[in-house]
Formats: sequence, structure tokens, C-alpha cells
Amino acid sequence: MQKINGVLVKNLNGAKLKSACVEIGKITATLHKNSIVHGDLTTSNFIAKNNTIFAIDFGLAQKSIKIEDHAVDLRLYKEILGSAHVEVMDVLWNAFLKGYKSVVGVGRFNKVLHQLGIIEGRGRYARME
Repeated sequence: MQKINGVLVKNLNGAKLKSACVEIGKITATLHKNSIVHGDLTTSNFIAKNNTIFAIDFGLAQKSIKIEDHAVDLRLYKEILGSAHVEVMDVLWNAFLKGYKSVVGVGRFNKVLHQLGIIEGRGRYARME
């Protein structure tokens, strides 16, 4: 294991935070394309150093090709943005999705987002209106 002397992405702000979210989307997509689910996607589990983003803490990671598992990874990240970065959540979520889509492609992206919508419709995530 190696120590990365950098800054947790959760402590970034402005353009640096937005750019980091694009990169996190790309990293997540690369993991998913390689059948790896991180399991704990949060801005606390990514470190920025010299304009590079590093993923850390794979303690909950697992191998999976299931769209459901990939969508759950995205749901957690979206939930974290909504609590830790509420004031810029939409901007950061869209930045993440831009990065994710650029790696997985439109077809896979649409499948994962569709499944994400199904997950959000379930009891725990359903919106009260």
C-alpha cells in the first residue's frame, strides 16, 4: 500500500470539485467496465493530487457485471452529493454523469441510468409528493 499525499475530493470546491467529479465518473465507469463495484463511492474516497484523482478504500468492493449493482454504486454517489455538497449537487452530479458516460458509452449509460431510476422509485428512495 502507498500513501497519497493529496486532498480529499470532499474538501475541494468550485471548478476543482466539478472537475474532480468528471474524473470520478470516468474512474467509476472504468471500474464498472472491468466488473468492479466500488461499494462506497463518496467524495471522501477519492484523493486529488497534482491534477490526478485517485480512488481509495476498496473495502466494500466486489466483482459484478450486474446493471443493478452498478446503478447502486451511482445511487450512493448521488446520495452523498445531496448531503455533503447540497448547494452544488446538481452541477456535480451532471459532471459525474458526463465522465461516466464518456467511458461506458451511450447504450450502457442509458441502461444504468434506467436502473437507477427504478432503484430511486423503491421505498427507501421514493420521493414523497
